[in-house]
Parts: sequence; structure tokens; C-alpha cells
Amino acid sequence: MQKDEVLNLVNETKTPQIRAGETHHFNDIWMVVVDGRIFCRQYSFGKRSWYSAFLEDPKGAIKCDDTVIDIQAQIPADLDDINSKINAAYIEKYDTRLHHYPEIAHKMTGEKYMAKTMELIPTSLD
Repeated sequence: MQKDEVLNLVNETKTPQIRAGETHHFNDIWMVVVDGRIFCRQYSFGKRSWYSAFLEDPKGAIKCDDTVIDIQAQIPADLDDINSKINAAYIEKYDTRLHHYPEIAHKMTGEKYMAKTMELIPTSLD
């Protein structure tokens, strides 16, 4: 699969899933595409979360419908610069375009959620 295909798949999938490591199960999570990159934010702040697991081991996978893509997760080095674009992408995808849960989409643009942004870098590309 090519990078553009992965980005389109993530962008068009209403609720993708994420798996930290190789043994955890997949969890529903909102993902957005900004500047050719994939981002997600932690919604629940439990100690045993996918976010904390990625801090220990960045390997994992995302799942869009039946397609699984291996990824490496990292905190974006340019987080302060790109957060406003990620906020706009959350609103556009989950409030405007997909009409999912607008109140949660707006909540995800808050400071505590922005601080828990993770970039997901596909590693299983052709």
C-alpha cells in the first residue's frame, strides 16, 4: 500500500482503530490527516492506555475497516506549531464532514488533549 492510499483510508474511515505493540487489542480512536501525516489524541487518561504504551514502545498498528497498517508512534517534534491544524482537522472530520459527535470533536481541541497528541507513521508501505 502506498502512503497516499493509507492517508486516504485514514481520512475516510469514520472510526479507525489503534493497537499499541503486538499483543494488545485494537481500540476505536479518532485519527486525522494533516500535511500528509496521521495524528490522534488520547481521550481517556488512564495510566494503562495506548498512549502510555507507545511511550514505552513505539511499535503498533492502525486498522481501517479490514486493512491493518504497521506504524511507529511518536510525539511530534513540531507539536506546538501543528496543533492548530490538527484542531481544525478534528472539527472538519468529526463535526462538519462526518457529523459524528460534534461536542467531543470540539472537546478534543482543548489544551489537555492537545498535550496528548501522537503522530502515527506508517512503516509497512510499498
